[in-house]
Amino acid sequence: MANEPKNENEVVQRFTSMRQEVQALYQKLSELDAELQEHELVIKAISDMEEKRKCFRLVGGVLVERTVGEVLPAVNTNKQGIASIKEQLQKQFDSKKEELKAFQDKWKITVKNDNSQQNEAETSSGDNKGILA
Repeated sequence: MANEPKNENEVVQRFTSMRQEVQALYQKLSELDAELQEHELVIKAISDMEEKRKCFRLVGGVLVERTVGEVLPAVNTNKQGIASIKEQLQKQFDSKKEELKAFQDKWKITVKNDNSQQNEAETSSGDNKGILA
């Protein structure tokens, strides 16, 4: 962290901001996972069909008539692209999660609705002063 928080409010604000970032990344990962599963279902459904069979594909909100031979490679390419983006996002999510955990440990932040951390805070010695977020 380049600039350290000066008071308790800044610590809580930064923690909340970091937590929201982690939640947003998790949500995006879930969306990409759902899209990946959809692509896998489509590939499974059309891979056994003849290449000259009619196939419809949604492109930019417009339903376009193609053949299975034209659509299958495009869907495979899209699936690979989604998988690589998901992999990058997963790495970013893991690093942000670790950063959040380190920040939380450094400032001894406990979250009100996190029972495991509250129990740890209650059992620790009274001279440790932490921040309740």
